[in-house]
Amino acid sequence: MLKFFLALRYLKKRKIVFLSIAAVMLSTSLLITVASLFTAFIRAIELNASDYLGDIVLEPSVRFTHYDLLINRLKENEVIDSATPVLTASGLIYLEAGNVKAVSFWGIDLESRCQVTNFKDDLLEQKYSEQTPEFKKIGNSIPALTGIALLIEPDAKTDKYDFAKAKSYIGKKAVITTGSVQNDVNSPKGISLSRSAAVTISDIVFTSVYEVDKRFVFLPIEDLSQLLFGSESGSKAADVIHIKCKEDITPELTIGTIRKIWTDFATQDLGWPDSFANEAEIMTSMQKQAQYTAELRKQMGVLLVVFGIISGGIVVLVFCIFYMIVKAKQKDLAIIKCIGASATDITSIFLMFGLFVGVIGATGGLALGYLITRYINIIEQFISSLFGLKLWSSSIYMFTKIPSHFDWFWAICFFAAAIAASVLGAVIPSLIAAKTSPVKILRYE
Repeated sequence: MLKFFLALRYLKKRKIVFLSIAAVMLSTSLLITVASLFTAFIRAIELNASDYLGDIVLEPSVRFTHYDLLINRLKENEVIDSATPVLTASGLIYLEAGNVKAVSFWGIDLESRCQVTNFKDDLLEQKYSEQTPEFKKIGNSIPALTGIALLIEPDAKTDKYDFAKAKSYIGKKAVITTGSVQNDVNSPKGISLSRSAAVTISDIVFTSVYEVDKRFVFLPIEDLSQLLFGSESGSKAADVIHIKCKEDITPELTIGTIRKIWTDFATQDLGWPDSFANEAEIMTSMQKQAQYTAELRKQMGVLLVVFGIISGGIVVLVFCIFYMIVKAKQKDLAIIKCIGASATDITSIFLMFGLFVGVIGATGGLALGYLITRYINIIEQFISSLFGLKLWSSSIYMFTKIPSHFDWFWAICFFAAAIAASVLGAVIPSLIAAKTSPVKILRYE
């Protein structure tokens, strides 16, 4: 108990100790904030992939027809909830005079896509409708869903879109140009010829992912198939199948089942050789992003190492401050030894002192890191309005808002590391204090 009160007394009397507490707090909050924001960004990419691609992505090496048969067989399986086809192409969209942009076309079945993903929530006009979303056809033109960033740019200061202005494009005409494929639909060696078609913008897509909102135009898969392969082909084709598993089913465990269904379909219905059918890439949406997220984790590791080395100054700072206290309090330490305190008691007093500094500083750092992470978007907006400096831009960092999920795992790790560093910094001063000789210190008193 005496050790506790002595350590507490030192903490109260020596104001310089608060400098070490502040250093521990700032270093801890810095590391926690960096780790949380990085992991939140990675988590947002993984979740967005699941929302955008479904649970499983089936991607053969070439286009294939009769995808409706494959989807029906997938849905018959007890682990599959739904599946939706995607036909991809590249081309141009002419919006108005002088406004021509390179885009990626996705031919989709809107109803099944909304079952597999949260695509309905991305539609500005139909997201609140109780009815199933649809391509609203006007006249003979093809209905199209266009990304919001294709039509308007976010505000330079606020990075927010004018949704009313974006909705004003609904019903307007545009012209798309893409390559059509002659010869067999299932052949990768078809001859590409350009072909144009009039489209009507039937809704606006806002996914909050800038690259998607900037590049993609969604069309009915039947119309895109006809545009690419001609009306005489009579077949609908797809490049990719996005699959949603049933609830409580782990996507990784369904890959084997899906591969068997696909192989049977490709060999029996498409007449593909087994070796060609097995070339199809089947993986979870998170595995699809694994290479990118792995690089992000490496970058996070480098940053944490750099900031960790900088924060290692905590040990040096605590050592210097405690060493000063030991030198200034040698008379007190000698008196304590004279009344019966052992060297171990003196050592434990300063180690407890370091523990107090670490606990208080780490707790403050944990709280500060949580607040910064939790309100990072408000802080960013405040800095932007105060200094006119935009720290976060969706055109650079993908998302319209900074992902702000607090990572408790890293927070606890850095909390413990901060306490350990503070105690470590107190080790040498505590040993010096323990070696204090009462005879030498008090002989002239």
